[in-house]
Amino acid sequence: MTLLKGEYNVVPVEKVSFGVGSVEALPGEVARYGAKRVALYASRTLREQTDLVARIERLLGPAHAGTFSDTTQHVPRRTVLAATEFAREVGADAVVAFGGGSVSDLAKGVAMCLAGDIHDIDGIDRMRIRFTLGGPVEIPSLPRAPIPHIAIPTTLSAGEFTNLIGITDEVRRVKDLYLDRNLVPGSIILDPELTVATPPWLWASTGMRSVDHAVEGLCSSTAQAVTDALSADALERLARHLPASFENPLDFEAKAQCQIAAWESIFGLVNVLLGLSHGIGHQLGARCNVPHGVTTCVMLPTVMRYNLAATIGPQARIARIFAGAGHGELPGPAATDEQVAAAAGPAIRAFVERLGLPTRLRDVGVSEADFPGIAADALDDMIVAGNPRPVSSADEVIALLREAY
Repeated sequence: MTLLKGEYNVVPVEKVSFGVGSVEALPGEVARYGAKRVALYASRTLREQTDLVARIERLLGPAHAGTFSDTTQHVPRRTVLAATEFAREVGADAVVAFGGGSVSDLAKGVAMCLAGDIHDIDGIDRMRIRFTLGGPVEIPSLPRAPIPHIAIPTTLSAGEFTNLIGITDEVRRVKDLYLDRNLVPGSIILDPELTVATPPWLWASTGMRSVDHAVEGLCSSTAQAVTDALSADALERLARHLPASFENPLDFEAKAQCQIAAWESIFGLVNVLLGLSHGIGHQLGARCNVPHGVTTCVMLPTVMRYNLAATIGPQARIARIFAGAGHGELPGPAATDEQVAAAAGPAIRAFVERLGLPTRLRDVGVSEADFPGIAADALDDMIVAGNPRPVSSADEVIALLREAY
């Protein structure tokens, strides 16, 4: 008998405010950090096409030092450097991120560059995680703690809850990972009213990204009891509320349920290894400019089939969760766990289709000529090394890409 034993690390998120009107907590959070010069990072679309950024600026009041909105999907290095220079110019002593996952990662990148005294591409490069399949992992550390960071997300990607950053090297066309315990925002505000301008396809696809967190967390080869419980509840909430929040963008209760689910889906994932869906997704984004939520839509069911034999118990649980919410059908009461588990991937694919999202690589601008580069870069992503079914060659990844094509 093996005795239960291990450890569980929690990244230092200090406070989460959630629910309609929770953005009103922002001035108090700025004051709690003693910040006097706050740099606000927001997407260009939110700034130019809505009054939401102006609302955040008003809440910041005299502490608002300036707004940077020259943001770019997948966080290119050059954007991080420009955003960091902006923070230096306005004398920022705190940052606020308002928008989707790319804005969140951009603000983390700024905090990293300020803490590491980084001024150029070489400096960013020195901080990236270095990994080769079968080799050691090198994770540089920051010389001092970053300035305070408050995140106000408008999508469901949930990256603001992690101490991980994805930054794209435009030359290599690779998304590199950066990691430091203190890069996670200390305060996060989940206000469903601020998502009113988020396009329904983006809301739904980032919701699928949270499904991906929960699925790969449950299926992890290093699964943890706390993470399992949160991942399962996240899937139940998303299965029940994501379609309603997609069909009616003003259903703030459904949206709030999805925001909690996104939080749950990624809470504690620093403790478990993920896998191919995330690893391939990083490189589809960097090389082919596919949004991360969309990479999940096209790759997760295929990866689940690939991992099925190694993840029968978790996938059976996933199948039951989605069937219980009215998505997918289970085999009869005499079915084995293997038979139930086989229904999980198809249930996820049907869920994606109900949301009107793409399910094939050919439909999102990926060509077969991209496959070798995607596969090679995925093998250098340390997340792929944790896949529950070991991946040993680029040919295996290319075969999955062909299946998803």
